[in-house]
This record gives sequence, structure tokens and C-alpha cells, in this order.
Amino acid sequence: MNKVKTIIPLTYLVIVTFWLRLINLGYSNYQGDEIRALYKPETGQDLIDFLLSQRKGPIQFLITYTMSFINPEYDNEFLIRLPFTIAGIFAIYFFYKFVQLEFGKRIALYSSLFITINGLFVAFSRIVQYQSLVILFSILCLYFLSLSTKYEKWRIYGLYLGMLCWGISILAHYDGIFIAPFVFYLIYRWYINSNFSQNNNQLLHLICASSVLLISISIFYIPFFFSISESTKTYWAERINKQSVSSTRTFMTYNPLFVIYLYALLGLLGLFRIKENFSVVLWLLFPIFSLETLVGNPGTHIYTYVLPFSILMAFGLELFQFLIANQFPVKAKYINVAFLNFIYVFLFLISHLLFIDNNKEYPWEDKSFLFLEFKRQSRQSLFGFPYYRHWEKIGLYLKSTGKNGYFITNEKKSITRYYIPVEFKNLELQPYDRNLPGDIYIIYIKNPQNRNKKILDKEQSYWEERYEPIKTFSNNGRVVATIYRLSIADWEKIVNSY
Repeated sequence: MNKVKTIIPLTYLVIVTFWLRLINLGYSNYQGDEIRALYKPETGQDLIDFLLSQRKGPIQFLITYTMSFINPEYDNEFLIRLPFTIAGIFAIYFFYKFVQLEFGKRIALYSSLFITINGLFVAFSRIVQYQSLVILFSILCLYFLSLSTKYEKWRIYGLYLGMLCWGISILAHYDGIFIAPFVFYLIYRWYINSNFSQNNNQLLHLICASSVLLISISIFYIPFFFSISESTKTYWAERINKQSVSSTRTFMTYNPLFVIYLYALLGLLGLFRIKENFSVVLWLLFPIFSLETLVGNPGTHIYTYVLPFSILMAFGLELFQFLIANQFPVKAKYINVAFLNFIYVFLFLISHLLFIDNNKEYPWEDKSFLFLEFKRQSRQSLFGFPYYRHWEKIGLYLKSTGKNGYFITNEKKSITRYYIPVEFKNLELQPYDRNLPGDIYIIYIKNPQNRNKKILDKEQSYWEERYEPIKTFSNNGRVVATIYRLSIADWEKIVNSY
């Protein structure tokens, strides 16, 4: 019976993890940040030059570079996302193993379930970007270091593997540094628990393992910092100095309704067991302080502290169960089971509705289900959510005209640069050239990623009333993209009145 009680929740964890990460993975068009993660060098640019010209570490680009041998055009979104999805799945597995080593099976199960159904981590596993890689290798670092402190056969291997994985996580993104408090705690524990014949052997292994970390990140970051472009410096400065963006709002976009209050309650309860989880609290405080006080726009980087916070919540949930058992000893079992089912089934349902179901596409549209109301969001830089605007078909349609031409749209330039054939020039970037005549196409996107509802300051109604669509694209009966064709005379008339 006890074995069944263990197998059922673990099976649920596995099913939910795979469901939220693999179902409809190829549905969405690439989103802005995904396109920036593709290996698309400029003419004459080799792999090293390309990597050094980016704003982030090289790991995501190395993966898309490898995938380019399988799918050179990157036109199979499912396939290109799959390595990042697999990383997200393995991250859940090793997170469970790590937390089990440190805090036991129950805390491991509760915290892993919180992570696997959290909207932030679901989104990261459904896009071509670095986050799932940072999370996986950060957790692997902690897992191997934890093994090195508990098992003699892992004493040396775990230390070196842990430091290597930490280096890889930092190579994926600077966010990898935020596990430092727990890393130092585990290294301290390794040092005092190691049973070497001479103390200098401990120091020698620590120095060598630290060298593995430093060498792995230095190979890339030393030449990288010597070749930083002015645009990258400007980007970093904007992220640090930009007007503060609410992290609460970011969290609630990916985890709406009452979820944030549940997190706050369980996290607060978890603090009552700080003697057992002080190492988690130290880990939690480092990214919170860094992102919420030193950075004006933390964005979705808040995942770096949501990760340890989920462990703290698991302690809070266990304490809640203990309090229920004391207050209602006869009915405690049924109350706790009902509460656990409510939390984990309901949170799974929310994530399914937001990220898997695409009958309506949150957060671009209002969405409702039974008594649940999910309001559309106005903020930008949203990713991982269902988003299909038939961009590959739009590109093929323009290409089928067999002509060169021009276009303008209300969607992000990064998206059009990828999907629109190079024979068509973006009028926002290149003015019409009478020496290179061609038709002009207005591509109006309903609910675009950048939230821009206008083209040349004109609403969709302006184009609908004056021009006949030459092509429309629909999702479940709702038009999501419309193409209009203009002559140069029409265009000049509009521009002159603009």
C-alpha cells in the first residue's frame, strides 16, 4: 500500500511534466527571442565570430548550430525546440533527485510538482532559448555536489562534475551564478566531511575543481568581454537602469488568478522551518536582492529565485499538513489529500489552459473556462504561449508572386526578418525605391506580439474600409492575419497624408 502511495504521485509528476512540455510544442510560430537564439551568421561570419557578437553565452547558439545540420532552414519549430524541451524535462528529474538527497522524498515531490506546473518553467521548456539549459545545468551542479558530500564513491567525481556543470550553466547565461550560495554551502560541507589522509589533498582538489569552473567560463567570456559591442553595452545598461517593471505582474502573467497568494502563504509557512532550510533561504535571497534592488527590469529572470522558493513552499506545505493533523486528527488525512489534489490538479489545469489549449490564445486574447477568467495582457516580451499567425504561409504567399516588392506590418521586425523572403524590403527600414519598383503589401496581424495595433498610425478599420484583402489567415474561424496589396500611387497618397 505504501508503495502504491509513492508510485501514484510520482507517476502524476511524470505525466504532467511531459504533457505540459511536449503537447502542441510545434504549434506556435517562432517568437522574437527564439529567432535571436537561432544560429544565423552574417555573410562571411564564422561560428566563433558569431558567438562573440551575441549578448549572451554560447550554449543556446551551439545547440541551434547543431540542429542546423538536421533542419538547415529551422522551419520545423517542433524539432528545433525539442532539445530545449528535453533539457526542461531532465531539469525536473534531477531537481527531484537533488531535493530528495538534501531534504527527503516528500519535499522533493512537493517542490518538483510546484516547478513542473509553474507557468514560467513551462514556458521556458517550450521555446528555443537558454533558460531551460541554465536550470538543468545549475541543478546538475547542485546534484553532483550533494552526491559528493554524501557518498564516498562520489567524493571526487561529484566535486569535479558539479563544478563543470556550474561552468556550463554560466556559459548558457549569467543567471547561472545565482546558485552560488548553495554551491558554497555544499563545498563547505564537502570540505568538513571529507576524510583525506592529508588536508592539502582537500585543498588540492578544491583548487583543481575550481580551475575546471574558471577555465570553462574563461575560454569564452574573456574574449567575449574584450569584444563587446556598443549595442550590447547599451542593452545591458537599459536592463539595469530601465524604469522598474513589476516582478509580481510578470509572475502573475504566467501564473494568474490566486496562484501568487498560494505561493506567498506557503513560502511564509516555510520560513517557520528555517533551521531545516536555511541553505535554501540563502540561495533565495541572493537572486532576489540582485534582481529586485540592482536591476530595473528583472523580467522573467525571476525564475532564478522562484526555483529555490518552490523548495521553501514545499516545507510550508508539509507544515500546513502537520497543523491540520493537530487540529483535525480524525479528518486530517482526507483534508490533506483534498488540499493536495486541489493545488496540484488546479494548477496543472491552469497551465494546460494557458500553454497547451489554443482554441483561444492567452495572453493575446481574453480566455474563459468554466468559472475561470483569464484576461489578456498588455505587456510585451511574452513567450511560450500559443501564438500562430501563419507567418510561414505569409512568406510562401509573397514568394509565390514571383516578384520583388515591399511590405510593412505591425509585428516585430525580428519575426519578419526570419519569415519574409529577402526579396521583399521592409518599408520601415528601407524607403520605396522607384528604380526597384514592386507591389507594396500591408500585412496586418491581429493581436501581434508587440501589441502594436496600428500601421502608420492607422487602425485595422482604415485598411479594411479602403482596400480589399488579397489573403486572410484564420485560427478556429477567427481572422488573425490579413494581407492588402497597394500600388505606389496608393502608398504615396497614404504617406503624404501621414
